[in-house]
Amino acid sequence: MAKSVAVSALDWWAEAGVDTLADDLPRDWLAAPANAAPTAEIIPIQAAPAAATALPETLEALRAFLLADGAIPGPAHARIDASGDANSGIAVVVDMPEAEDRASGMLLSGEIGALFDRMLGAIKLERAQLYLIPFSPARPTAGRLNEAHIKALKPLLLRHLELVAPKKLLLLGDAPVQALLGQPAAKVRDMEHKVAIGGADVTTVATIHPRLVAMKREWRPLIWADLQRFETL
Repeated sequence: MAKSVAVSALDWWAEAGVDTLADDLPRDWLAAPANAAPTAEIIPIQAAPAAATALPETLEALRAFLLADGAIPGPAHARIDASGDANSGIAVVVDMPEAEDRASGMLLSGEIGALFDRMLGAIKLERAQLYLIPFSPARPTAGRLNEAHIKALKPLLLRHLELVAPKKLLLLGDAPVQALLGQPAAKVRDMEHKVAIGGADVTTVATIHPRLVAMKREWRPLIWADLQRFETL
């Protein structure tokens, strides 16, 4: 029990962005260090992206890889798997898990998930009738994916989609839209696109993430128009 409490506390501090230890002794933070040597330029060393290695050949192996490989952004213990029917012909990609998804172990499990389910219901779909993919299996502490994340995750998403071979694709949020269409969702959301996946051109619709729609009700007509477009593909 004590170990579990300690791990939970450390996880909480990590989510809060604490990354530095401090002691109780006073010190002069502005004083120059004694006999300070010239500072050398530090070039950060980054792990090679997972896409640089040979990717798994089956969907089951790829899903296991995404949950465990150390080169993929995000801690392995906080990652969430894809879900739904991989043979449905319908793929939906969200940028990353929501903060509350970590406790449930399921994508879109809280209020944002309830909104997502209503959105699907409006176009006569349920989760069981599609395949839901997280672009990033883990949620970064900052709550957003940067350019390095997008670059590392793009080939993994393409392999994931290649193995699933959807007939149509819905992208929710800027990160997967940037990865596959090269622009923010707001600039490309009101049209159909073709994304080359495994030698086939998959008809794709990009739109605003439900979490933003929940924050700004005036965006609901926009996402509704996009969903109607997706329904008719």
